Amino acid sequence: MEPNIEAVILAAGASRRMGEWKMTLPFAGRTIIENSVYQALEVCSRVILVAGYRCRELRKLFAADKRIDLIINSDYERGMFSSVKLGTGAVSSEWFFLGLGDMPLVRADIYRFLLKFKGTDAVIPRYMGKKGHPLLLSSRVKEAILNYEKVNTLRDVLADFPNLLIPVAAKNILIDIDNPEDYKTLLHNNRAEADR
Repeated sequence: MEPNIEAVILAAGASRRMGEWKMTLPFAGRTIIENSVYQALEVCSRVILVAGYRCRELRKLFAADKRIDLIINSDYERGMFSSVKLGTGAVSSEWFFLGLGDMPLVRADIYRFLLKFKGTDAVIPRYMGKKGHPLLLSSRVKEAILNYEKVNTLRDVLADFPNLLIPVAAKNILIDIDNPEDYKTLLHNNRAEADR
């Protein structure tokens, strides 16, 4: 574990495209959000979990783990950047990860690998030319996120900083759960892997 690295995990949305709330759906013996959070905690000393929709359930789910600080975004319907800003404001480490709660396949080894490139303000994993998560960001990016008033996306902030795109062999950095078909595919692939 890296004592001076924290992670912000975003889990505030209402999962409208999914048709049901995805964060507490079962996956690999836990829930989707538990998989995402505990993979990060294998590397990071603390996770800042940004909740919004059904936040009480997430508070109850993680209440016993003092390494997880849950922050409630009451304006989550304004979009993801409002959660990014809120979570980033709670970061105390010089470097931090930014990940998504609906990406349970992002393993701890991805976090460890990205740490090798710490030094550029934004370290972004890439698979087959596509950018994924988590991102490794500097305190300079944190300050910019907190000070941008009219920005709509994190991409707008990162355009002002050096970005280091790191090729990785793991397609998992791209796989999130947006709809029922994504979830079925996730469960199917996980079962197939377990049967090997």
